[in-house]
Amino acid sequence: MPKRIVIAFLLFNVLLVEAQSIRLTPYQSSTALYLDAERLYNFNLYERSRFELGLTWVVPNETSPNAKYFLGQWTFRGYGAYSLGDKDFKFGGSAQLRLSNKSQTRIGLRAYKDLDRAASRRLSAYRMLSPTLNTGYVSSRYVGVRGAELWLNSSPAPRFSYTLTARQTWEDYRFNASGLLFPTLHPLQQAPVRMFTELTAQLRWNFGLTVHASAGHVDDTALSYYLRTLLQYSTPKAMNGFAIFAQLGFATNGTPYSRMFDVSGTSNALYFFKNTFLTVAPNTFTTNIFTHLCLSYTVPLPLWELSWSSPHPFLQLNVLWGHLFGQNDSGHLTWEGLPLQSPYLGLLEPSTGFNGLIHWGLLDMGFGVAYQLCPPSAPYFADDPAKNIAFTIVADFILDKYNQ
Repeated sequence: MPKRIVIAFLLFNVLLVEAQSIRLTPYQSSTALYLDAERLYNFNLYERSRFELGLTWVVPNETSPNAKYFLGQWTFRGYGAYSLGDKDFKFGGSAQLRLSNKSQTRIGLRAYKDLDRAASRRLSAYRMLSPTLNTGYVSSRYVGVRGAELWLNSSPAPRFSYTLTARQTWEDYRFNASGLLFPTLHPLQQAPVRMFTELTAQLRWNFGLTVHASAGHVDDTALSYYLRTLLQYSTPKAMNGFAIFAQLGFATNGTPYSRMFDVSGTSNALYFFKNTFLTVAPNTFTTNIFTHLCLSYTVPLPLWELSWSSPHPFLQLNVLWGHLFGQNDSGHLTWEGLPLQSPYLGLLEPSTGFNGLIHWGLLDMGFGVAYQLCPPSAPYFADDPAKNIAFTIVADFILDKYNQ
């Protein structure tokens, strides 16, 4: 991935939009129409530049003095997208009913033709204004998905909510061991389409804990069942400069690759991504079981404070361990035609740098450096120090960094 792409992308974003959604109707109209500004533009190695137009229609508008409800409040969403890399159209739509009860229960139905990131362990949705959290920018393994899902969401307690989802999809890998596969290739080069039936439960507590569990089967040459669970804790906001991000994942033996865990990093991208290894290249590590801990501390007060500079030193420590069911003595496994490697002897990455060294428009910019440590006996150990170090640019949107 050319390093200049990420920087150009950040500058494009910050000039483009400053809000998550833009209201297109008067405040007191009977309905409300919104433009989704968080997804106007996206970038990854498969799609390259992706342009998306999404609209949300809310009926009735709660701020209208004459709001009339039929069963509850309805929300209709629709979007269309086109990407330059694969030269393909994506689209989707959904309808949601929010019932008039204290638990704010929502029932929804969605249909779509789009892409999912393979083996992703990211639980939050893509946000254009939070690029430090969007490691998908450097991922090249995506799955084409056509399907529909039905969900129920409720908040029975002030600090707790849950979502139950039933999903039926038809999926095909857009990659193999050699690289990317685009829809424009000859049909003989396409990966086979597989039917997935999946039930998912997600529990969230507003102090930062999320439990995500999926059970399903893929209708392949044989019927294959799988179970996948992911626990995540992330401090909602830094506590006196300290922040914690932790994940624990488990996927049963025989789980399809797209439902396993890619625990790789973002090495070779010049940009500093949060909660990931800066010295590990994309598509390096895959696991059935893993644990990842990221601890960070940012000095609350700047070293100095000027109109164009107020640097805050930071320290970060990443710790990772993972295992593949059926791996050999060196942690390797070939699964679904892909050579996989687990970090079964562990990995450690300290990093440090400065936030806010330079204020440039809506950007706070600094720099970071990270170094990778692991046992010399590990097959993924690199004895060349130059391969274990990463230098990055740290950049945050001033509008967004205090809300993450």
